This record gives sequence, structure tokens and C-alpha cells, in this order.
Amino acid sequence: MAQRRQQFWFGLALMAGALGSGCQPQVRQQARIPVPEAPPCSNQNLSTEALFSGAKRGVAVVTTDSGTGSAFVVRHQDGTTLLITNSHVVDGSSSATVKWADGGQDNAAVLSDAGGTSPQTDLALLEVKGLRGTALDLKGAKPNVGADIVAIGAPKGLEFSLTRGVVSSLRDDGEILQIDAPINPGNSGGPVLDRTGCVVGVATFKLTDSEGLNFAVASSLIQSFLANPVARSTPPANPTPQAPFNPSNPGTGIASGATCWFQMQQEADRLEGFRCAVTSRKNANGHTVFDVVEPGGLSRTVVLWEDKSAEVLLNGNRYEGQWSEDDDGDIRVRLAGGVFAFRYRD
Repeated sequence: MAQRRQQFWFGLALMAGALGSGCQPQVRQQARIPVPEAPPCSNQNLSTEALFSGAKRGVAVVTTDSGTGSAFVVRHQDGTTLLITNSHVVDGSSSATVKWADGGQDNAAVLSDAGGTSPQTDLALLEVKGLRGTALDLKGAKPNVGADIVAIGAPKGLEFSLTRGVVSSLRDDGEILQIDAPINPGNSGGPVLDRTGCVVGVATFKLTDSEGLNFAVASSLIQSFLANPVARSTPPANPTPQAPFNPSNPGTGIASGATCWFQMQQEADRLEGFRCAVTSRKNANGHTVFDVVEPGGLSRTVVLWEDKSAEVLLNGNRYEGQWSEDDDGDIRVRLAGGVFAFRYRD
């Protein structure tokens, strides 16, 4: 035991001598293992405060002659800034004014407009000269029902407001998100983000006279729109005025900006308005029929007869009712199952 202790102290003495003589022990420097940054739209779980702080620089308030909405930056490209908004926000305008969170304003050109004849096509693309704002990442995967989300916009003109909620359901094969985050006029075109800070949709419309029934176009459709933007059409210099409504000579073609109204509840006096697509054509018997494509993509075929009777084909079923023309020239069809109306011209 004493011999082992002597060997131990002898070893310490040798080490002390080596240190005292200036011979430092060699210590291998370990290379630091690089930690990659989290990929966009990862599983990070940001707080509501962090979501708003990170996203507000990419959100803008959009103003046109017809009203106010919201937009968000999706890309910086060739010295310009591209923003997504709703078709119904630009409402046929060729330009708009965008206001940023720092108070700055820019003129924006409407590069592309998908038309807004259904919720899936309620998209438009704006361009601002120069690099402005922060681009927000689009999430490729569908959100889960129940996922936490926030919406940023300008409800009722209250700029850069945040509301929060959850994804209530996925509609139309996930192309439309049903959310319960409060949405009001001015939110349209603003981003809906999940807890990763990525955009899962763009706020589009709500069902009035209801609570928590709000909807957004899914980010997958935004990506498809960006990959194949619809060129904005330029109206002719001298457009031919349309003839007034005449059931025996209704004309043909798609009604740009057409509008439909539906009775959302049985016996309700008020009809809820939506943008829809209406075309007219001749059937095999030579009668004029109207094809009314509803916001969710559902199509109904309507035949109007001179005796004011109407036939409606929907999901392979035939319904009979009565039609009338109101003071605005819109067609109102009353069936046993409810009432709907449509406008087939600008």
C-alpha cells in the first residue's frame, strides 16, 4: 500500500515538473458540430406574440377605389415585391395602394387576377417596385383539424389586427379551410398562419348571421396560382354594352363578377350573397339554360319558362318552382326547398 502511494506522489511530481518547465499538455480542439437552422414550416411551436411579431412585416393593408382589404408578401423577385390578396379585394382594379406596418405606402400593380368566381379562384397577385416587407413562407402540407391558427388583417379598417382560433374543418378536398378565428371585412386577403409561422391559407369570406363560420383559401391553391398565374385581362377600349335581360334572348357567356344569393336557413327572409359563376347555353331542345356554379364548386342547371315556372337540376335531381325578376334585374327562383337568386350579367 505504501509503495502504491509513493508511485502516485511520484507521478504527480513528474507532472508538476513538466508544467513548471513550460511543457503544456496537448489538448485536442474538438470541431463544433454545426447545427442547421430549422427548415421553414418546421414543427416549431411559436407563441401568439412571436407569430405576430414575425409576420406583421410581411402584411400590408390594400386600398382600392372600391374598398379596403389585406395582402401579404410571398416573394422578392427581380427587384420587386409580390403580394397575394383576394380577387374581390382588387375588384377589377388595375392598381392599388398598399400600406405597411411601419407606416410606409407604395403603389401596387395588379399582375394577375384569378377572377373570384368561386372561393378557390378568389386570388390576385400584386407587384410593388423595390424590396419591401418580409416574405412569408407557404406551408405545403394541409393543416390538421384542430390546429391553432392566427389571422392578421384590417377588420373594419382596424389595421394590423390579430385574431386567433383553430382549423374547424377542411372543405373541398382541403382546398378551403373552415376556421373559427374572427374574420370581418378588411381581413380579406390577409394571411392565416399556424404555430410554425407559415401561411396555411388566405382569409376569403365568412357566412353572415353566423358565429365562427369563416373560410380561407388553402396555401396549396396559392402555390398553384403562383406557379400558373392568370394574366389580368384588359377590357376593350369600346366595350359593347350588354342587352337588358330578356328571358327569350338572354345572351351567352360567363358573367364576370356574377353574384348569387342563397337562403342559408329555412324560412329566412334574408339571402346570403356569394360570388359565383353563371353561364348560359342552349340545350338539346333549343331552350336557354343557365349553369350556376356555387362557391363550393357545386353546379345547378336552371331553366326558366315563359309562364314563370322554373326547373332546377342539382346532383341528378330535378326540382320545380317559380321564378321572378327583381328590381335590380336579378333572377329569383323559389323552390319547395328554399330560395336562391343569381345575376348573370355585369
